[in-house]
Amino acid sequence: MSEKAKILFVDDEEAIRSLILTVLEGDGHTAHGVGTAAEAVQAAGNTLYDLVVIDKNLPDGSGIDLLRDLKRKHPETEFMILTGYPSLESAIEALRAGAFDYLIKPVLDLDLVTQKVSRALERRRLLQQAYRGGDDPAGGGPDAAAQAQALVRQAGALRAAVDGG
Repeated sequence: MSEKAKILFVDDEEAIRSLILTVLEGDGHTAHGVGTAAEAVQAAGNTLYDLVVIDKNLPDGSGIDLLRDLKRKHPETEFMILTGYPSLESAIEALRAGAFDYLIKPVLDLDLVTQKVSRALERRRLLQQAYRGGDDPAGGGPDAAAQAQALVRQAGALRAAVDGG
C-alpha cells in the first residue's frame, strides 16, 4: 500500500505491542498502541483509524466486545483479532463480529502480519471506492469498482458460510 494508514494496535503485552508497532511504522504507517479496551475506546474517539488490531483477551474486557463496539461507531474501519488461544469457535465469533482476519500469537512471522495488514487496508480502499461509485479521479475507475464489487460478493459469501447459511 503506497499511502500511509492510521493503525491502532490493542494488546496488553508490551513486548508484542512494541514489536508490531515497530513493524507497522517500518512499513510507513502511523501506528498507535494501547493496552486496554478503555484506552482503545478513548483513542478511537480521538482519531479515525483505517485499521484496528485487537487482542481477544484484554485485562478490562473482551476484545470481541471491543470490536463490536468500535465497529458500530466506525463501520468504515477494518478490524483484526489477535489471540494466543486460537480456536475455531473464537475465529468464527471474531468474523461474525466484523473482523476481517484473525492473527495467532506468538507472532513469529512478521511478513505474514504485514501481508494481512496490507490485505485489510486494500479491502478498505476498494470498499471506499465502490461506495463512492468507482469513478474516483484519485485513482479509482471502473476496474477498481469491479474489483471492489467482486470483493464485496466474496465477503458476503464468506459471511454466509461463517453464519451457517
